[in-house]
Amino acid sequence: MPTRREILGSALFALLSNQSSAAEQTPAPLADLNFLDRRASEQHARALRGNLRYVDHEVFGDPAGIAIEEAALNGAEDAGFSSEAALPTGWQVMPIAGKDITFTRVAPALGRLQVRGEGAGQFFINMAASRHFAVKQGELLTGSLALRSVSREAGGLVKVELCIQQVKSDGSVASPVAVTIQLLQTDQPWWEQVRATATADGFAILALRVTTKARFDITFELHSPQLERRAWRSTFCATSRKDDDVTLTDPDRYLSHPERSVLLTADAPRFVASGALWCEYGDPDNYVEIQQRERVLYAKVVSKGSPSEVRLGIVPPLMRFTVCLAQDAKGLAASLNGKPLKTIDCEMPVGLKLARLGSGVSGSWNSTIAALTLFAGKVVNCAALSRPDKVFFDDFDRPDSPNLGVSPTGQVIRKTGAVGSAISGRKWVVAGVGVSFSNAAYGVVRLGRPPRYLGAVVNWTSGSPGGAAAMLAATDDDPRRSINALHAVLTDQKEIFQTMIANKVETALAEFVYPVPMARDGTTAYGVACLINYQERAVVYVGPQGDLARHVHPTYTERAGQLAIFEHYWQLTQCRPEFLAVAAG
Repeated sequence: MPTRREILGSALFALLSNQSSAAEQTPAPLADLNFLDRRASEQHARALRGNLRYVDHEVFGDPAGIAIEEAALNGAEDAGFSSEAALPTGWQVMPIAGKDITFTRVAPALGRLQVRGEGAGQFFINMAASRHFAVKQGELLTGSLALRSVSREAGGLVKVELCIQQVKSDGSVASPVAVTIQLLQTDQPWWEQVRATATADGFAILALRVTTKARFDITFELHSPQLERRAWRSTFCATSRKDDDVTLTDPDRYLSHPERSVLLTADAPRFVASGALWCEYGDPDNYVEIQQRERVLYAKVVSKGSPSEVRLGIVPPLMRFTVCLAQDAKGLAASLNGKPLKTIDCEMPVGLKLARLGSGVSGSWNSTIAALTLFAGKVVNCAALSRPDKVFFDDFDRPDSPNLGVSPTGQVIRKTGAVGSAISGRKWVVAGVGVSFSNAAYGVVRLGRPPRYLGAVVNWTSGSPGGAAAMLAATDDDPRRSINALHAVLTDQKEIFQTMIANKVETALAEFVYPVPMARDGTTAYGVACLINYQERAVVYVGPQGDLARHVHPTYTERAGQLAIFEHYWQLTQCRPEFLAVAAG
C-alpha cells in the first residue's frame, strides 16, 4: 500500500535526484530533516532544540511528523486525568441505579472505562467536578478525547456522545451540547470533539452521555480527554505540559549567511484563524516569517518596523504542502507547491538571532511538520523544489480566463458539464447560470491511483440553501460508459456521502450537519476535505469548522476510482459554490 509520504508528501528527495538541472543550482543543505522518520530522532535533536512531539496522522494513523504549538495559548485542562492512579478525583462519576461504572488508569494519557448495566435509559459520566473549569459568557469552548472500543456486549447500547455541560454560577444547568462519537464500528482509536459557546458566567464540564435500550457491557479506552478555551481541538494535550517552541540549536550557522534558503513540508491546519510556520526573529521590528491566515499562506518581512508581505496561495485543510523561501540582502523569493515565484524587493532585517518552527510573532502553528531543509545559499529553483510529486493542487492564482490552464503541480483540469466555468478573481467559478432546472459544471483530473485525499476551499454566492460543491473519486468521466464513484456532496449546511454505480447516484449513506452553516456572501472562505481510508473502508470528512466526521461502508472503497472530479451544482435560485483551491492525492 502506498505510504502517506508517497500520496500527500513532498517529493524533496526525488526532486533533488531527478531534476539534475535544478540540483546543480541548489546549494548543499546545512540540515535535511525528515520528521516522518522517528528513527532519526537523535539527528533531529542535534539540529533542533525543544519538545519534538512526533505524532501519527489522526485519520490514517501513519507518521505525520512533529506537532508544533504553544502550550501557553491553549487554556486546556484534563481534570486530573493524567495524574491519578485510578478514577481521577476531579471526575464526577456518581453511583447510578442499575449501572456499574469502573475506571482503570493505564498510562498518564490513557485510561479504561467499563460501563455495565441493565435496561433502557440515559446517563452522564462527568469528566470533571461541577466547579472545576470556570468560563465567562461568550468564551469559545472545545472538548475532545480519543476513544477506542476494547470489548463489548453492545446489543443494548444505542450511542455514546461527547458533551459540554454548562453550570451557571447559581448552580442551574443548561442543556448540554453534544456530538455522537462516530467510531463504534472499529477498534481503532478515534478523536472526537465538541464545541460550544459559554452562555453565561459559570463552569463547563466535559462529559460522556450514554444511551441504552437493553443490557450492555462495554469497555472503552480513553486518551487525553480535555476541555479548552478555544474554537478548535488543539494538537496539544494537557497530559504533556511542555513548551512546543522548536528552535535551531545553532541558529548562527544558518542566519549568518546573507544568502540562505529554507524548504518546509507541512500539513495545513484543520481550523486555525492564524499561525506561523517558520520565523527568523531578531525583535518585534525585525523578522522574516511564513504565516497562515484564513487558509492563505503569506511570506512576510518586517525590517526596522516596516512590513512587507506577499501572498503565496491557499491550501485546503490537512493537505500536505511544501514552501520554499530564498533570501538575500535585496529581498526574498518564495514558492508554494510549484507555483511561480512571488518576490518581495526590500531591505532585509539584520540582527536576526532566532530561527523557529511554528510559534512565530503572530501565532502558533497548529498542525504537523514533515520535513525541513536549510540551505547556506539562495536557491534559484524554488518552484521546482516546492513542487510535490504525485499530488494535484490548484488555487487558480493566475489571470482571469475561460481556460483553467495548467495547475502548479502540472495537471490540466478538463472542463465538462451543462454550463461553462472559468477563472475569475482567483476563483474557479461558473461562467453562466444556465436556464435549466438544474445546472452543473465539472472539472476532471486523472491521477495515478484512487485518491486518499480530496480537498477544497470554497465560498458560496447568495441564494437559497442547497447548492452543492461535490468531490468525487470516479472510475470514468465519460457518461456513455458505466461510472462508479465515491460521491461527497458539500452543501452550505451539511455534507452527504453517496456512491455512484453505473452513472446512478445512490441514496445517501451518511450525512453530517454542520454546527454552523456556511455564509452565502460570496466572500467567506471555508476549507473542507474528504480522506479515504481504504484499509478500514472508511471516509473521514473535515468540516468547515474543523469538525471530523467518520463514516464506514464497504461501497466507499469499492466504488472509488482514480479520477478526481470537482463539481459546481445548483438548482434555480440556489446558492452556487466557488472554488478558491482544490487538491487531490
